[in-house]
Amino acid sequence: MPVVDASVVVDLIAPDVEVDAPARVLMAKLAAAGADIVAPALVWLETSNALLTGIRRGRWDGAAADAASVELDRLPVRSADTHADRERAFELARRYDNWPVYDMVYVALAERLRTELYTADGRLRARLSHLPWVRGLADS
Repeated sequence: MPVVDASVVVDLIAPDVEVDAPARVLMAKLAAAGADIVAPALVWLETSNALLTGIRRGRWDGAAADAASVELDRLPVRSADTHADRERAFELARRYDNWPVYDMVYVALAERLRTELYTADGRLRARLSHLPWVRGLADS
């Protein structure tokens, strides 16, 4: 039951992502293994916001973002966070030099489920490199 963060989901559905992008390879591998892929509910908000940011920055147009948003709703990712995960995320954020709580909720969920967290966020991966269950896309 691996956890994926928004950086993975954005890299999976972004309109300009390549067919063989690492996030797509990871998700295909997890799906082929029958994995129950989970994330905090926040992932849908973060990913939707990234799609809007892409429009504002001229990375893609509105129609492409709309299509990606539809794809987002079809992903085989289940929301699995709890209030306790949000509380733990704040504790973790404080422990890691006030790192953003929205990143740490993914960590808290994976910690509680005792599973892997996959991220495409190099800074987060580097910050948590001492945790063997926090993995980058190349670690799958």
